[in-house]
Amino acid sequence: DISTLISKFKDVGLTEKDMVTLSGAHTIGKARCATFSSRLMGVQPDSTIQTEYLTSLQQLCTQGFVINNNTLVALDLETPVTFDNQYYVNLRSGEGLLKTDQLLYSNGSETTRELVEFYIQNQPAFFENFKTSMIKMGNIQPLTGTSGEIRRNCKFINSYSSA
Repeated sequence: DISTLISKFKDVGLTEKDMVTLSGAHTIGKARCATFSSRLMGVQPDSTIQTEYLTSLQQLCTQGFVINNNTLVALDLETPVTFDNQYYVNLRSGEGLLKTDQLLYSNGSETTRELVEFYIQNQPAFFENFKTSMIKMGNIQPLTGTSGEIRRNCKFINSYSSA
């Protein structure tokens, strides 16, 4: 939920504004169906997804009645290779691919929803704030030694991963 997201960002010194701003990076890139398939299926698919978008995602991600977890889908179907504010427009129209993205608008706090609306109207402000938040995130010190680890393969804890 949104409070958990806010808390996780706060735990590393990032604000709600940083969270919404950095999430805008999802205006480029792709995600495997496995990362969002739980939103598409079941008796009641995620109600925050716009109906036509839901149908297109279900068609992209299924083969027969089975989810094809390896299929890649653009995080932003409108401008998938352009760094812009279209991601925020997508959230307002119920076309956020990842649940955590759509939460910023559909089930977000007043602040997250207002920031999404602000970035829809003000792409230059998004660009400026993104630079600031990205630098702030880059200054987060990773946990190392007995406090944590930098994984060789992000999917696995080092002791279980292959180099």
